[in-house]
Amino acid sequence: MKIKYLLLIVFVVCIIFSFPGCNKLENSTTSASKLIVESITGRDLEGNEDSTTIFSDVITEGSVVNDNAVAGLTTVVLDPFACAATCTYYQSILVDQVDVRYTRADGLNTPGVDVPYGFSQKVHMVVGVGEKVSLPFVLIGHNAKLESPLVELINIGQEKILKLEAEITFHGKDLGGHRTESVKGYVSVWCADFGDST
Repeated sequence: MKIKYLLLIVFVVCIIFSFPGCNKLENSTTSASKLIVESITGRDLEGNEDSTTIFSDVITEGSVVNDNAVAGLTTVVLDPFACAATCTYYQSILVDQVDVRYTRADGLNTPGVDVPYGFSQKVHMVVGVGEKVSLPFVLIGHNAKLESPLVELINIGQEKILKLEAEITFHGKDLGGHRTESVKGYVSVWCADFGDST
């Protein structure tokens, strides 16, 4: 009788340990931390910061300049029962690369023809668990304004406005050296020769 109960206990323990991990994220990373994109903001049509819809002037006072954005980031731990007091410095995430890609709602998405070329940029920003960090990055580089399709917008005023959907991917690793799952954020960018205020 005791052997039956012992075998039953061993069987139950084996089944419990054979179940997959708690969630898909835990199966795709060895880090105990996850990066969260809380916001992506830039300049509005009047040049004010913190707009969730960004306006890109293809030429400003005769010059071509980058359009920058700011990502609001935070780090959380995968353990839902962990608290900030028990987290360690090694669970902080170092964001080390930002990728920017563009699409259009009408499905015309050929880089260098319908949308600007995507690009990657190296960054270095530590985001601690529970901290809110602002990470500035280039959203549209000045070179993109000298190439199709943005260069065709110069000197035609607001007769044509190109609306882009920017997909921004943030890559990083925790300070223990484990790569974390990449996380994406999105923002709309309206591109035109809006004209300079006088």
